[in-house]
Amino acid sequence: MKDFVTSGMKLSISKKLILSFLGLTLVILVSTLGLARWSFEQGFLDYVNALEEARLKLVATSLSREYVDAGSSWSTVSRRRFEEILWEHAPAKLEEASGAGRPPPRGLMLSLPRRPSPDSSSAKWGPELGPPTALYNVHGELVAGSLPSAAETRPIRVPVLIGGEPVGELRSEPRRQFSLPQETAFSRQQWITSGLIGFVSLMLAVVVSLFLTRVLLAPIRRTIAAIAQLSSGDYSVRLDERRSDELGRLMGDLDKLAYKLEESRSSRQRWLASISHELRTPVTVLIGEIEAMKDGIRPLDMVQILSLDQEVARLHRLIDDLYELSVSDIGGLRYSSGPVDIMQCVTAAADAIRTRAGEKGIDLNVSGETGKMISADSQRLDQLFVNLFENSLAYTDSPGRIEISLASSGAKIVVRIQDTPPGVDADECEKLFEPLYRHEMSRSRRTAGAGLGLAICRNIVEAHQGTITATPSELGGLCIELVFPITAGT
Repeated sequence: MKDFVTSGMKLSISKKLILSFLGLTLVILVSTLGLARWSFEQGFLDYVNALEEARLKLVATSLSREYVDAGSSWSTVSRRRFEEILWEHAPAKLEEASGAGRPPPRGLMLSLPRRPSPDSSSAKWGPELGPPTALYNVHGELVAGSLPSAAETRPIRVPVLIGGEPVGELRSEPRRQFSLPQETAFSRQQWITSGLIGFVSLMLAVVVSLFLTRVLLAPIRRTIAAIAQLSSGDYSVRLDERRSDELGRLMGDLDKLAYKLEESRSSRQRWLASISHELRTPVTVLIGEIEAMKDGIRPLDMVQILSLDQEVARLHRLIDDLYELSVSDIGGLRYSSGPVDIMQCVTAAADAIRTRAGEKGIDLNVSGETGKMISADSQRLDQLFVNLFENSLAYTDSPGRIEISLASSGAKIVVRIQDTPPGVDADECEKLFEPLYRHEMSRSRRTAGAGLGLAICRNIVEAHQGTITATPSELGGLCIELVFPITAGT
């Protein structure tokens, strides 16, 4: 049994589909042909019994005349006369009469019943004379004929009527099975025909099953091939299927997966290249400074030590940013949420850079609603706003202006940070939140940042169920918009 189950599990989908189609077809065929055969036999026997009842009515008509001729008594109706009347209305004789006067074939003439001879005491009951038939008087006493089988509980009954009043009754055994050779041959022919129909239907089912299996499995095979390409590292595969069924949705999802994998690999390659470049720059400077001091080109004094310290600090900041970004990407940053007045956080972060902004000739203004509470981690929120304000301060030309505003919109609070030129093209705004991305034109690389700050900010905002977007500012620079849900009751 275990081997059978194991071998069944090894069958391919195509074989399983074919076997399923054939199994279903076979069950339907067997059921249909079996029911049709049963219905045919029952219907045919009902038809034969209906003919027998019609025959008995003819016999009853003849017997009623005999009854009248005998002086309204059955005493003179002999067994011999009863058999003669039955012979006159025998099934084979009725078939001969229904031939519209044409002589039957010679073979059939030989099979017709012959009139009982005068010296025979009784005719032999059989298919020619019909089933055993008996005549009973009104008291239920046997007058003539052969008693039906003792096991027969529902004989065919036809009354013998005189003036509408019963004077006797004919009883005959109903047919339960085929008995005539012609009936048996006809039944056998029907079996053969049914078998041929079943065989042809099964062969057609095989052809249709093969066709349907091929049609149904074509997209599955394409999907399997595409998955094999993906597993081998070829992310350029696309199915481009336009089906609207479940397979179409699966293939569409596979295309999206391939696109995401290809995009992820490209992003990873860019990430590694950018990280290598960012790490190489301070390390190269350090190596150059140290080599110059070793060769005596530069003296080992406080100025050189401070220069080395700056490069080490830059490298340290880059490593810290990379670590913090990776931790925030995997959700490893810890958050301790509580009610926070967002205006207080914004004001505190703005005050932290206000002095440096004034030294650079940048006007820093904060305005908006107060007393709006959100559920957040105050330390992470401070980190968020400091990073954003530092980014605006670093990339705004002097003289310039940074406008920070807060406004509630329904159950949300909107924070906008706008600065003056240089600006960013609209199609590049979304890229600003990608790790290591920095605009290379007007907002040029004039700082030592590695382009990780906005990516970290996005992760912090999303951890607070908020959104962050970048658009060109009305002041000519960049506009960063943050949306947070407001705590109920504020």
